[in-house]
Amino acid sequence: MIFVLKYKNIMEIIDTPNPNARKIQTENSLFEDVQKCKEIEQEINKINGITSIFFGPDFITVSKQEDIEWESITQDIKIIFDKI
Repeated sequence: MIFVLKYKNIMEIIDTPNPNARKIQTENSLFEDVQKCKEIEQEINKINGITSIFFGPDFITVSKQEDIEWESITQDIKIIFDKI
């Protein structure tokens, strides 16, 4: 019998006053790892419509183009965080 436990990063994608920006927060120290931050940045930059990424001490702010909907971007971000 094989037992596999996959740790999922608990994260939230939060609206901001800017309709073209969302804040991503996690409940762990994920953003303290510089290499992980670089990987996350590279993956998020591959998403169609992303215009900027800002890293804070315990969050990321992601901005998008006005003509792109959040639904597809949000799904792609969730997939990226599921992989880490």
